[in-house]
Amino acid sequence: MGRAWSDSDGSRRSGFGISNWGNHMFELDAPGRSTHLGLSRRSFLKAGVIGLGGLACPSLARPANEERAPSASTNARSPKAVIQIFLSGGPSQHDTFDPKPDAPVEYRGPFQSISTRLPGVRITELFPRVAGLMDRMSILRSVHHADGSHHHSYHWMLTGYYPQNLQFYVNQRPAIGSVVARFRGPNRAGMPAYVGIPRASGYGNAAYLGVGYNPFAVSDPNSPRFAVPDLQLPEGVTHERLAERRTLQRSFDRMRRDFDANGVAAGMDTFNQAALDLVAGPVARRALDLTREDSRLRDAYGRTRLGQSCLMARRLVEAGVTYVMIEDYEFMEWDLHGAPSATTVEAGTRLKGPHLDWALASLIADLELRGLLDQVLVVVAGEFGRTPLINPAGGRDHWGNVFSVLLAGGGLRHGQVIGSSTARGEQPRDRPLRPDDVLATTYHVLGIDARQTVPDQTGRPREILSQPEPIRELV
Repeated sequence: MGRAWSDSDGSRRSGFGISNWGNHMFELDAPGRSTHLGLSRRSFLKAGVIGLGGLACPSLARPANEERAPSASTNARSPKAVIQIFLSGGPSQHDTFDPKPDAPVEYRGPFQSISTRLPGVRITELFPRVAGLMDRMSILRSVHHADGSHHHSYHWMLTGYYPQNLQFYVNQRPAIGSVVARFRGPNRAGMPAYVGIPRASGYGNAAYLGVGYNPFAVSDPNSPRFAVPDLQLPEGVTHERLAERRTLQRSFDRMRRDFDANGVAAGMDTFNQAALDLVAGPVARRALDLTREDSRLRDAYGRTRLGQSCLMARRLVEAGVTYVMIEDYEFMEWDLHGAPSATTVEAGTRLKGPHLDWALASLIADLELRGLLDQVLVVVAGEFGRTPLINPAGGRDHWGNVFSVLLAGGGLRHGQVIGSSTARGEQPRDRPLRPDDVLATTYHVLGIDARQTVPDQTGRPREILSQPEPIRELV
């Protein structure tokens, strides 16, 4: 049965949810099945409905008894924020946002391509909802770094630097979220600046900036056992008693600093104060409570780890978090080498693609409906791409020679494809871009000068980025 919903003009329509695919509107029974409705794109946005169950307008999406977070920022600059969706394992450029419909089948792969809101721009058939919002996005199709190691590439994409003598899960340079926490901080007091969902990324740490700028980890918000640690006071401890303990702790901290000259104490002070703000204040607890959202909106994002993480990210940036890092490794990573050691490109992408399409399109539409899309930059990337040629096991292997990154929002100039790959997706054909370019653009959106330096463990000044120029076509 369809669900009835009201348009802003008071009329009532029925449908299980709406998605915009090219120039048409579709009624969706489930991911991948659609029937034409004939609604205009304007009506779609006015109604505020997308995807399974309907993406409701703000008044419907938020219960009447929920307190809306104040929009004023404690930061003197505009309250810009970033949501990064990191496609862990490295998705295939051919099977997502850079299809090669004219290439031989062993390169083209198992999927068809579809048109988008941008004339002449096609993406893979598994992303019809993203296709319908492509005029709000940009695709970078010529990103490359020429490395095929998960760990080295992950570090490179999050920091802008290739690590030398890498130790697994140890940052040699600060991750972008930690830099944001250090140089910008949260957009609202009482909120962390940097959050990782559904875990803190292995290469998402602060390195020599100090532990106080590591991410605050939020576990899987789709889990029925979801709970954020350390947000509830122990039994018998009141907020007043907590404040007394904090005063006593400060007196010990002053003595401790006399014996600590390496910066650990200062970093822990920052971390502890942020933790205290989270425990003692109501802002974070409200933001982390997904039960305050209308169940239809939760359905629209998808009742998956990725879908609910995207919804949680929207709530967090709305409440004052500056940088949210979401890792997508649901069901499996995008590391689709083929059977039997891993999953084939066809099976794995068919499973993961529609969930990404559902969550990402809902996030972008939801941000726009709330007037937040110009303030929030959404970055979608993995650590590298996949080999152009499908291997005998039905998979694609590691390929850093060229891959795609998708951007939306943040006040950038969207509705374009920047760069291209060769006819079979083997390397950049024009406008080659590097991880530094993506990071520099993100820093630009947040108003952070990437030329700044910070001393490392030895006291040597280190630049945030060695090539800090944002992508000119976007700014």
